[in-house]
Amino acid sequence: EGEKGAEGEGVATSAKLILSSPKENIQSKPMREGVPEERNYAKNTQAMLDQHLKATGGKYITRFPPEPNGYLHIGHAKAMNFNFGQARLAKKEGLGGETIMRFDDTNPEAEKQEYIDSILANVKWLGNEPVKVTYSSDYFQELYEFAVQLVREGRAYVCHQTKEEVKKSRDIIRQAHIDHLETLPPGAYSPWRDTSVEENLAKFEKMRTAQYKEGEAFLRMKGELMSDNPAMWDTAFYRIKYTAHPHSGDKWCIYPTYDYTHCIVDSLENITHSLCTLEFETRQAADGPYYWLLDALRVYKPVTWEYSRCNITYNVLSKRKLNALVTKGYVKGWDDPRLLTLDGLRRRGYTATAINAFCEQIGVTRAGSVTTQTHVLENCIRNELDVSAKRAFAVLRPLKVEVTEGLDSPQIFQVPNHPKDPSMGERPVTLSKVLYIEQDDFRLQDSKDFYGLAPEKEVGLLGTGLVLCCVGVNKDKKGNVTSIKAVVKPRGDSKPKGNLHWVSEGHAVKAEVRLYERLFKAENPNAPTAPPASAAGAAAAPAAPAAEGDEDEDEEGGRSCRVESLRVRRCFPKPCSEDSGTGAEACRERV
Repeated sequence: EGEKGAEGEGVATSAKLILSSPKENIQSKPMREGVPEERNYAKNTQAMLDQHLKATGGKYITRFPPEPNGYLHIGHAKAMNFNFGQARLAKKEGLGGETIMRFDDTNPEAEKQEYIDSILANVKWLGNEPVKVTYSSDYFQELYEFAVQLVREGRAYVCHQTKEEVKKSRDIIRQAHIDHLETLPPGAYSPWRDTSVEENLAKFEKMRTAQYKEGEAFLRMKGELMSDNPAMWDTAFYRIKYTAHPHSGDKWCIYPTYDYTHCIVDSLENITHSLCTLEFETRQAADGPYYWLLDALRVYKPVTWEYSRCNITYNVLSKRKLNALVTKGYVKGWDDPRLLTLDGLRRRGYTATAINAFCEQIGVTRAGSVTTQTHVLENCIRNELDVSAKRAFAVLRPLKVEVTEGLDSPQIFQVPNHPKDPSMGERPVTLSKVLYIEQDDFRLQDSKDFYGLAPEKEVGLLGTGLVLCCVGVNKDKKGNVTSIKAVVKPRGDSKPKGNLHWVSEGHAVKAEVRLYERLFKAENPNAPTAPPASAAGAAAAPAAPAAEGDEDEDEEGGRSCRVESLRVRRCFPKPCSEDSGTGAEACRERV
């Protein structure tokens, strides 16, 4: 079984096919212990399975279904890696495999075309090719017709409770289960739960034709309040929103919830394996609303499979919190390199291959509290660039050095573009009478553990075969060193303690360099005991969860942002080659 294969250590999802065969999907989800068989809604009939296999040819079909209400982050990359990776592996093994790119666009208030465009661009950037792009809104008519069917069969009803009243009734149900009551006390049931089918049909039509105000009525499943699965306590299916939809326009004023839409569209698209993060486990249990709904509609039931979310130290991966950081000005947009959005990572210099390598390294597991250390992600790009990137000198905090002796005219030296790969060739560097070294590479007082330059001390100049010796220091009125005077000479038998990188005046370019540090002080900014951070904000809890890779909407709190997470330097880099331009890879060479 796939789930057993994912216990414990993470499984690399493009190296091993861990999903069960679509041809064996009679029991789509194992039953929870202690749940009676009459609540097993996850069984397909042989006729349903045969019809499904006829439509799919027996191949594996997964889907990547983000909600277009923000920009993708590293957690979505993990979801993509799992969904697309398993389908690719099934195809490679001759079993057939494909992935559908589906936008879960059921909330018109939060969704924008700019998010859709960004998501599609990032899916492509990471090397994923969906067989097609669909939208949940493509199925709004079918979803509505299924809802009418549920109302006709007495499995759904129109409710007029407020959010506060719904919460109060659910609290009563929860306490009744804690107290092991055999019957539910007054207040557990919605006053409208036993409304007649005819009246519910009329009310639902009034919802569709805009005869109620927003929040005045909503459609609920008529579930099982005695179930110990809280997701079965009359989940909301449809709500009223007088907002134009970015994809379907103003055709509808009632919109289905995620809990209602997710499973039905999975079935309509013949998804074989619906892969979600662990917060969906109760909803997708064999006795949960995912399978209850498909069973009530008598349609095909895909396999559902849950895995742990991607958590990384010193970062938040909640789109709600990321949005707060952006809108409140703590970062400079969704592509700020301090964020683990895919656009931010890309701008910071991460490559698609490095991000995919990270996802492969952490794999998937069912352990619910796995948090990956930040350095694991950073090492993926470091290891890649160490092999692929040319080297270049860059001085970030320049200190001027005037050569007074040993250099009559500028000299050109050929320096390897890569210290370990001669095939990358060489680059010319010019040493002139005025050069710059790092301020941190000079001290007025030398010490045994200091490898930089000091008065009357020699250091090597990288790539030249020369040594530099400080013979004078210039200071301002406050005693700060403003420049130094030095002489150069062939290295010969000298054995300098350190070697410095450098650039020459007139042969380097002026540039602005942005140095990024961790955005948060706390290792776990999502810790529930942490004081709320003004950067993360406290938002009202929305109704339904989002798609895979998105946040658990009940998260609150966080830690304060670091003031020094961004430092800007005006510096002097030396291009690694004449054709270096935007997007070129380079590693700063420093010993």
